Amino acid sequence: MNNRYTIPVLGYLTVLIASILTPILFNNESLHAMVLFPLILIFVFLTKMDCKQFGLIAGRFKEYELVILYTTSVCLLIVLLAAITGNLEGIKSFSAIVGPMATLFFTTLILTVTTEEGFFRGWLYGIMDREGFNVKAIIFWTALAFSLWHIPLFILNKDFAANYAMIPFYLTGAFVGGLIYGLFRYRSGSIIVTSLGHTIWNTLAYTFFGSGTKIGPLGITMTNIYDPERGILGLILNIVFLVLLWYFTFHMGVSSEKHPRS
Repeated sequence: MNNRYTIPVLGYLTVLIASILTPILFNNESLHAMVLFPLILIFVFLTKMDCKQFGLIAGRFKEYELVILYTTSVCLLIVLLAAITGNLEGIKSFSAIVGPMATLFFTTLILTVTTEEGFFRGWLYGIMDREGFNVKAIIFWTALAFSLWHIPLFILNKDFAANYAMIPFYLTGAFVGGLIYGLFRYRSGSIIVTSLGHTIWNTLAYTFFGSGTKIGPLGITMTNIYDPERGILGLILNIVFLVLLWYFTFHMGVSSEKHPRS
């Protein structure tokens, strides 16, 4: 194995194994993600990674605007299309979901920084960058690693396990989402930017559309079509945004927080 692959591969395999075994041993599905936090701390310490390499910096304001525009636009477009085609029942009591939605937002923001974004767009991205990988390769491999890491959910989570038909859409969507957040990590140098986008996405998708086999308060039952993560429309819109973001990042002279490495 090429020496530069050693640390990233060992780190990822450790996370993958721990994410599978820990929830099984303790009979707690939430540990699939939570186990990432102590591992991130260990990896950052052992590799002597500083805050900038890890991505724990503020980033540029325009990247926050863009990531917010992306996450909200995809969800709103799906709602609009569902309404036009008569597949939207509408929220009967919006006030009833405000509290849970706010709670989900703040808890998810903390968790994404310390778990998924902290590892995939934080340590793994940072160590590959330090080992001299091309930025496009970093974005691709971290996205693939992110997608494959979700596979155990279809064994550990009952809602996911009851709907194997969504596996192709979910994992492909996770890969495309990983590419998008990898691009934001490159553009901003910040996992705070990517964590905000990830948080808004999860909050809107799970609050309004539901997850697994659950139907959200919008009453959309055709989740194989009208859903950000489980549906065809979500995947199509994500791919369109990915293509545009990739083009403007690498072909229109957009520089990263550090320097372009393409």
